[in-house]
Amino acid sequence: MNNKSMIYILVLIVVFFLLVDVLTLFFGGPNFTVEYYDSDIHVSYSSTATITTVSGLKFKNEKKKNEYIESYKKTSLETFKKYFSEVSKEVGKEIEVIDFKSNMRERDGIMEVTEIVTLKGLVQESDSIFVLDMGQIQMNSVANSNLKVHLPDGAKVESIEPTPTKNLGTLIIWSGKDIKTFPRIKFKRS
Repeated sequence: MNNKSMIYILVLIVVFFLLVDVLTLFFGGPNFTVEYYDSDIHVSYSSTATITTVSGLKFKNEKKKNEYIESYKKTSLETFKKYFSEVSKEVGKEIEVIDFKSNMRERDGIMEVTEIVTLKGLVQESDSIFVLDMGQIQMNSVANSNLKVHLPDGAKVESIEPTPTKNLGTLIIWSGKDIKTFPRIKFKRS
């Protein structure tokens, strides 16, 4: 075999592996899609807030779903503490996980995951103004999604960023593409 033939064979092998890599990149993708999620953030006139999120995940196949379930079962309070420790560093304020609970159930071919996390430090008070804020953390904008902030009864809103889909006084809602970043809401007692 001459050198020219050897070079052609090597080029064909390289092209074959590049093609395999490109196809894997395009068709590999994530193991599931987020069909919807609803997050409710309940705040009070204290530093503690509770976030309840219900997510609907649709898996590519049964094997991928089972792998996800096994991996998710290993999620613990410690995992959330580690995550929010990183978030704290990123946003420059101390956010501490007080409690975490989760469960999963299947409904109409969708794996529904419910997570309830109680955080201290998500709301801070200064000069009788309370501020709910977690920096400019990007949120997942899915068409069938809602992010709702429930302020305490009698709260008067001073400012809201980003602009919500609906402002119903003590219930502020972002839906679909309006969900961009974690909200920053300043409020006070009325």
